[in-house]
Amino acid sequence: MDLTNINIPFNKPYLTGKEMHYIYLAVYSGKISGNGVYTHKCQEFFEHRYGFKKALLTTSCTDALEMCAILAGIGPGDEVIVPSYTFVSTALAFGRVQK
Repeated sequence: MDLTNINIPFNKPYLTGKEMHYIYLAVYSGKISGNGVYTHKCQEFFEHRYGFKKALLTTSCTDALEMCAILAGIGPGDEVIVPSYTFVSTALAFGRVQK
C-alpha cells in the first residue's frame, strides 16, 4: 500500500447521520451545557458498562482536575506536583481549591 498520498483530514468530525437530530433535541430541551438528557445517558453508559458507582461528566479537564482535588481533600498547604510542560489551568485547578 502506498502511504505517501493518503490525505488525513484535520479536525473533521466523524458523522454517522443522526448528529443534527441529536443537536436539535438537546437545544430544544434547553440544556446544552451539561446536566441534560445526553449527559445522563453518557453517565449511565459508563456506570453500567464499566460498573462505576457514579460517573460525572465535566465540561473540561480543568473542571475534572478541580473536582478531583476537592474529592481528594486537597487544600492550602498541600503539595501537588504537576508536569512542567502543561497548560497553566492544570495547576490552577488545584490552586483554586479551598478547605
